[in-house]
Amino acid sequence: MLDLRVQAGLSQEELADRAGLSVRSIREMEAGRVARPRKDSVRLLASALGLQDVAEFLQAAGHGSGRPVAPVISVADAAPTGLRWRGTRPIPDGLVGREQDLYELEALLRQNRLVTLVGPGGVGKTELALAAADRFSGADTTVVVVDLTTVQRDAAVPSAILDAFGTAPGTSDLDDVLSGRRPGDLVIVEDNAEHVLDGVATVANRMVRSFPGVGVLVTSRIPLGLPDEVVRRVQVLGVPANDENFEEIAASPAVEMFTRRVTRVRPDFELTPANASTVARLCRRLDGLPLALELAAARAGSLSVETILAALDDRFRLLSGPRRFGAPHQRTLADTIAWSVDGLSDPARQLLYRTSVLGSPFTLEAVAGVCTGTPIDELDVPMLLAELVEKSLLQPVHEFEQLYGARYKLLETIREHAYGGLSSQGDDLTEFRNRAVAWCTTYVSGLEGAWSSPDRDRRYRAAHANSALFEVALERAAELGEWDTAARIVLGFRIAWQYQASVAESGIRWATLCASNVSDKETSGRLLAIAGRLSSLTGDIHGARRHYEEARKLIPGETEMGLVARGGWVSSGSHLLDTRSLAEIPALVDDARKHGDLQRSATVQATCGLALLRWGRLVEARELLLAWEAALVNPGVYADEIAYMALSRVDLELGNLAGARHWALLARDSQASDDPERTKVAGCLAMVEYHDGQYDEARALLDQADADIRGHRGYFDYLVMLYRSRLARAAGEVEQARLAVLDALNRLVLEGRVVYLLEVLPEAVAVLHALGRSEVGDAICGELLAWQQTMDPPMLPTAWAVLQESCQSATAADGWPQPDPAAAVQRLANDVLTALS
Repeated sequence: MLDLRVQAGLSQEELADRAGLSVRSIREMEAGRVARPRKDSVRLLASALGLQDVAEFLQAAGHGSGRPVAPVISVADAAPTGLRWRGTRPIPDGLVGREQDLYELEALLRQNRLVTLVGPGGVGKTELALAAADRFSGADTTVVVVDLTTVQRDAAVPSAILDAFGTAPGTSDLDDVLSGRRPGDLVIVEDNAEHVLDGVATVANRMVRSFPGVGVLVTSRIPLGLPDEVVRRVQVLGVPANDENFEEIAASPAVEMFTRRVTRVRPDFELTPANASTVARLCRRLDGLPLALELAAARAGSLSVETILAALDDRFRLLSGPRRFGAPHQRTLADTIAWSVDGLSDPARQLLYRTSVLGSPFTLEAVAGVCTGTPIDELDVPMLLAELVEKSLLQPVHEFEQLYGARYKLLETIREHAYGGLSSQGDDLTEFRNRAVAWCTTYVSGLEGAWSSPDRDRRYRAAHANSALFEVALERAAELGEWDTAARIVLGFRIAWQYQASVAESGIRWATLCASNVSDKETSGRLLAIAGRLSSLTGDIHGARRHYEEARKLIPGETEMGLVARGGWVSSGSHLLDTRSLAEIPALVDDARKHGDLQRSATVQATCGLALLRWGRLVEARELLLAWEAALVNPGVYADEIAYMALSRVDLELGNLAGARHWALLARDSQASDDPERTKVAGCLAMVEYHDGQYDEARALLDQADADIRGHRGYFDYLVMLYRSRLARAAGEVEQARLAVLDALNRLVLEGRVVYLLEVLPEAVAVLHALGRSEVGDAICGELLAWQQTMDPPMLPTAWAVLQESCQSATAADGWPQPDPAAAVQRLANDVLTALS
């Protein structure tokens, strides 16, 4: 073979590269230390040398009709007794936050012959596979790890596997080392398979079909596509949901991994309340991607965490090393992403680049509307998206899929790489950002009239699914100074922002920014009315009141948005115990009834009815709410669970339990089954069951509502805590009652919903008495008795009944009435919080 290589003018390294074999194999064969090379290796060499007579070359290598020159050496014969692991071992402490994944993967290996771990580069597939194989293996199991990183050709995969077995180079065929295995005797880990997928698939298929004693675990960015294959996607590590809660931040797997890795270069580093917020933001910016966390942690030896976070705008420069181990394409973050992107078809690569301007998540509809054009045909978009998902460059968003449909997201690291790719292509970045503005402008024009359409929820939720793209479009319009265009987008998108509190914050910012930049005063007022509505939904009652106050001065009060502004002003004022709101209701209801839009008229009446309920005007509230309910017979007027819940509350306070149950059930039936804010209705039904003496049913409903509160702020979440306290107190669980009532008070004080404190404070007094703190309980009870005698609004009947039970030894306090009702209630709430803490 040496002569043939020299004639071809190739070095050993060049021949090895062409043939897809190791240099060691070439060297051993040329030195004569391999009597009978493997047949597949010989074929690869013949092809690399450009030989015409392959059969003659095989004959010369001992693969003719004669007997083998050298015996086949099996792993069991070649390996010392007890050597059961060949290849890369798991790194000690290499896995963080993967216990559940490890448990599930071990179970999969016991039940299936072929398992493939897929996921984006740097997500930790290799370490998870090695740890699972280690946990799976026993005294009688051999684990062989095949690193496919340096294998260049599909046909060279069998040789790489045999090299991993430790056989003398070129002495065995793969069948020889796989035959005769008992089930569970051998697990082969084929790592980094995506670039030789066909070769791995061919060999893996033969292994699982022909050798029942062999299990195969593959890591790849792309599934093999075999019928026997079980695919599991490896997700990024969980990141903290917020920057404030130290316990939640410390419990995050991404934070734990980053902290552990930092201590390798800075032994004195620890997570503290002082640095936790910065670490949480850093982990979120890095998407919880293990490789990115590891590379960032390596920089902590010379840079502070704050500096690393600030430098992430150029993350590929920052996270360029120093990683001296692992596959060559995983030693820098840029190499890891480029390795995957380079393997894409040109249309898929261009689609990836273009989706980087959409924000995240985004929908197929947005991709088709913004990202098409040469070389991407709109009809090919679903197929190209599937290619990007399959190759782990795009992540499907399964959360609330029933609610918002199919959505996709880019990890921030991949998005930045793709954005750079688009930026490098002349004017493409500008073109596609401008397309985003045009598409969103057209989209919102299609939402006109949606408020009164029977499928309004579907249409607004479809819009909400692209809220990140609307953010991109507004940023671009603002950059261009096109404030009228930005205002049209905000006005058209206004309802879609209401479906999620975190997204509503963005709506407030854009509504107020556009309001201060458009020249038309009425448009400015309409934008401020939107800001008021969204502020109310996010719990900023004072902000809502301020925006509504400005809006109602700029919009004619009889127009649709004028009614919205006035209704919001009344509603926010009722929260803040502002008597001016009460005085506005008659004129507002009269103007609403004259308005041509029946849905808007009904909504205003329901809004005013709810405000009157807060104020204790139960009979008047019921009258307006029933007027809303009567309007439902008209086309274009649709049921709203909030109004039904308000009717249930009114009847509950009036002592009509059957009526309260009737309305609560209608509220449940009118709420979309996939609405994530189930808190509202579950809490309403729980109150009915509690007052009906059905404590077990009430507790189960409160548990359901409480679970919803953890992910989504409900409109009436304080009631869940209030009734949880009442149930706990009735069961003698005083400490649980204390915690629940504290939670309710803290929520209301934080959000400024002062009027609801009058419902919770009597329960707090009852809890103080149950705790044996009768002196302070009587003192606060005296203040509340004085309130009930001298102030407006009065406590609702259910709250008043609780207070009377607790105040048998208390007398009304002096100094009442007080000039500022809201300030008086907040002072009482602060006194109770101090007493209960």
